[in-house]
Amino acid sequence: MNSDPGLAKLIFTMLAVITLVCASILRSFLLIYHSHSKIESDVFGTLEKHEQAVSLAQFFFYFFSILCATEIFISQDNFFSVKGFLMVVVFCFVAIILSTFLTQSLYRIIIKYNFSLLRAIQRFAVICSYPFILIELFLAFINRSKKNTVSSVKAEKTSASVIEALITEQRDEGRLNSEAFEMIEGVISMHKKMAREVMVARTDAFMVDIQNDNDRNIDAILQMPYSRVPVFNENKDNIVGIVHIKNILRTARKNGFDHVTIRRVMQPALFIPETMPIDEVMFEMQKTKNQIAILFDEYGGVVGLVTLEDLIEEIVGEIEDESDHPDRGYQKISDNEFIVQGRLALDDFNNEFGTALEMNDVDTIAGYMIAKLGFIPEDDSKEKFETAEHIVLTTEKVDDSRIMALRVILPPALAIARVRREKSQR
Repeated sequence: MNSDPGLAKLIFTMLAVITLVCASILRSFLLIYHSHSKIESDVFGTLEKHEQAVSLAQFFFYFFSILCATEIFISQDNFFSVKGFLMVVVFCFVAIILSTFLTQSLYRIIIKYNFSLLRAIQRFAVICSYPFILIELFLAFINRSKKNTVSSVKAEKTSASVIEALITEQRDEGRLNSEAFEMIEGVISMHKKMAREVMVARTDAFMVDIQNDNDRNIDAILQMPYSRVPVFNENKDNIVGIVHIKNILRTARKNGFDHVTIRRVMQPALFIPETMPIDEVMFEMQKTKNQIAILFDEYGGVVGLVTLEDLIEEIVGEIEDESDHPDRGYQKISDNEFIVQGRLALDDFNNEFGTALEMNDVDTIAGYMIAKLGFIPEDDSKEKFETAEHIVLTTEKVDDSRIMALRVILPPALAIARVRREKSQR
């Protein structure tokens, strides 16, 4: 039995009109909500929590109204044709005009004549919003996750920049001395520095081989000024533990030095990636109760070590004890000529000589020189490079493919500025 096409069109026409009216009612409700805050809050109680759900219901009614209209006037054969597309556009345009007229009319009636009608519309809006509350909650969850991620990053950057600007202003006005300024700035900038920028390179680090004679290792440890010493097995890429000199002395006091073995007194080592920010390194040390950490690169090879003292020095400056010998990392030949150790950090070089040398993935002045030359100098060779600032760098000592020292000649402007800076600090 075939259905009556006239009856079907009548049903779709009624649905189109009803859904369009429903959409207009919800639209007028939203319009009143946004333009009349003086209305008692209990009328809009649900809307304040689920405004997006009401908006979704309004959109659904519009969409369903247009869909019903297309069922009436567009056949399945020409639905995807140009004619069908144009008719859908016309339906959308007509629906917007009719909805705007109905919305404004209902708005005027409620505002001018019958505010009590608003409560009935509110109940209707609540009923219509229920099916869309789950969708609203899902969208809100996604939006909140994105906002939290972005806002946390922005807040971190903003708060750090605000504090930095504030302390700079305090210093410039003379209300904050330079030592306090440098200390606060050191704390703020900790997240900007990676562990490898403050580490002791593996080539410069004192370590002992567990395969060596036990007495020889203990004698070497006791002669050094370090309280903690890494222990490796055959090569420095294979760190097996850390020896604390206190454990050696405690065991020796109890059992005698003849019964002290490195294997017995060493403790597990803390390993961290060389790219970890130093503030995170400090938190990791605090959490694991370690004061020394071994740094490894992306391939798992050991590149150096960092101590808690190294990290604290980034805040308070150099900490020297009776076993430390002052070492600025360079030797002055004249006002414009210096012998600089290759392991001097690039940041320290810039601070000391007033330069602005920069290069990605380079931490020392020796690394900068090698990167600029494009090759590793041969032992005892003299390679020269002049920077854009007219600073002349010459390899002074190369040993085992390592630049141990560089001769640095400053241009007159930088040399004069450095002399003035030295005099002002006296």
